[in-house]
Amino acid sequence: MAELKGIAGSIPNQGILINTLSLQEAKDSSEIENIITTHDELFKDDVLPEAFANPAAKEVLRYRQALRVGFEQVKQSGLITANHIIEIQAELERNNAGFRKLPGTALKDGGV
Repeated sequence: MAELKGIAGSIPNQGILINTLSLQEAKDSSEIENIITTHDELFKDDVLPEAFANPAAKEVLRYRQALRVGFEQVKQSGLITANHIIEIQAELERNNAGFRKLPGTALKDGGV
């Protein structure tokens, strides 16, 4: 970790490193939910969002933005609160639904 910190300090614009890592994380995590896109589509949609209408790329870019929101909140406060989680969810989903009020799906062990 110390070696990475030292190398990162030599990069003139460290935001490039953070943006690349968060975009890769968003892309890979979205694939779990069967939201598949390419790096080319992500970069195109990020630079010229009005010119490209790729729904998968837009979803991944929202995920990246939600990661940024969460990162900034933790950076400022040193912790993550329920309110932070609600703000991250609002950024991702583009609504203010907050936490679920009604019980959802119950996960049960069917092998017992």
